[in-house]
Amino acid sequence: MKALFENVHLNIFGKFLLVLSASMAVPLAISLAWDQPDVPAFAYSILFITLLGGGLAFLFKTGEKELSIRDGYVLVGLIWLGAGLLGALPFYFSGSVPTYIDAVFETVSGFTTTGATVFAVIEDKPLGILFWRSLTHWLGGMGIIVLSVAFLPRLGAGAMQLFRAEVPGPSAERLMPRIKETARVLWLLYAALTAVLVLALLLAGMNWFDAVTHAFSTLGTGGFSSKNLSVAAFASPWIDVILTLFMIAAGANFTLYYYLYNRRWSLIWEDRELRFYLAVVAGAGLLITLNLLFDEVYTSVWESLHQSFFQVASLVTTTGFSTADFNKWPPLSQGILITLEFFGGSAGSTAGALKMIRVLIMLKFIGREFYRLIHPKIVRPVRMGNRVIPEEMLDSIAGFTLLYFLVFLLAGLAVSAMGVDLLSAFTGSAATLGNVGPGLNLLGPLGNFGFLPAGAKIVYILCMLLGRLELFTFILFLLYPFTGLSNLLKSRRQLR
Repeated sequence: MKALFENVHLNIFGKFLLVLSASMAVPLAISLAWDQPDVPAFAYSILFITLLGGGLAFLFKTGEKELSIRDGYVLVGLIWLGAGLLGALPFYFSGSVPTYIDAVFETVSGFTTTGATVFAVIEDKPLGILFWRSLTHWLGGMGIIVLSVAFLPRLGAGAMQLFRAEVPGPSAERLMPRIKETARVLWLLYAALTAVLVLALLLAGMNWFDAVTHAFSTLGTGGFSSKNLSVAAFASPWIDVILTLFMIAAGANFTLYYYLYNRRWSLIWEDRELRFYLAVVAGAGLLITLNLLFDEVYTSVWESLHQSFFQVASLVTTTGFSTADFNKWPPLSQGILITLEFFGGSAGSTAGALKMIRVLIMLKFIGREFYRLIHPKIVRPVRMGNRVIPEEMLDSIAGFTLLYFLVFLLAGLAVSAMGVDLLSAFTGSAATLGNVGPGLNLLGPLGNFGFLPAGAKIVYILCMLLGRLELFTFILFLLYPFTGLSNLLKSRRQLR
């Protein structure tokens, strides 16, 4: 009889829970230092998760089994689902949310770096809760699985299965021969950029708490803010410029920072995805600037540039910060911003959505099909620089893109069937599936998801997990129980 989850799954899941409970010690320390009312919530959560994780790690042993690709998908789905369900405990125990579904929504939004919130008022929440919200962004940004691979006891060759299943983008590129060392290098680069951003925000006038929480949300491309008005509350052009630059940096492939550290300039310059990404940001920013000026939304060229590029950087990197209510911007500007929510940042970044590399390859693929109509006998491969894109990868990207839009449509229809207006339902679907955060209308940059019925929140929770885990990974995890039951029934028939 084959168990649904094997010992190796439960053992590693238990070890992950110990990492999760340890991460809650930081907001607990902040709450203790500032005598916040959420101290018991964190204490109870840490105790429960530690006992559960320790029990699983102790009772179930990994043995000599190496992780297969299937094991990797199962573990990634199990860990992300567990992070959402158990990471929600501080929100629920503290009374910061009215229901457990709201707590799970807020936590999944944090770990998946979506930034959609159920909080109507943010600044009345305890400091520990606000810090935990942003810390979930930071942990989820580089990937809680990459964290596990970097610091958990040896997983052998199976570490690559976890890494491949979790890292966003069409391929999980190794920087170093050992995958564990690769994960550590990525986390060190991530931490270094975070430290630089914290320092820059302190120099720009933020206090330490706001600087750290906004740095976590920026580098994780999440968008949770400690202020009701998001970044607009600071009313500082310097802060806006700093965050714009770092959001764009967080949306780039982190492999490039490794190349930068090793002074491999040619590899950075030759990166076609980076060029396309920067061109999209520049082009969209300039188009929206012109649109805002012509419609006299802002009379100043600087203000139009400032607001347009901040929102472009925020949405194309799927961060979701706001300095303006773009619900009131002209339709063309809104249309460009919503389109950017589908594009997302680069593969290998903390951003969500389709990823620039997929968009670029699909555009080249479409261009080739037009060329074939004129020259049907000519064989013309799709190239990325000097590299020929294999037909298998083209099929994979086409399948992913089709599935992405299918999930977007089904989620939008499901939420609209629950009484939510079409504009809110479908832009909410785009925002959660792309891990962006704000949509339009009721779910705009100054709105929240708290008013939605519980069913709509569950749909959007699934969208956030599907988007963060590149659709196929989480779908395979959801289908795993059915394949397990199918194998079990098959083995029983054979015994008879």
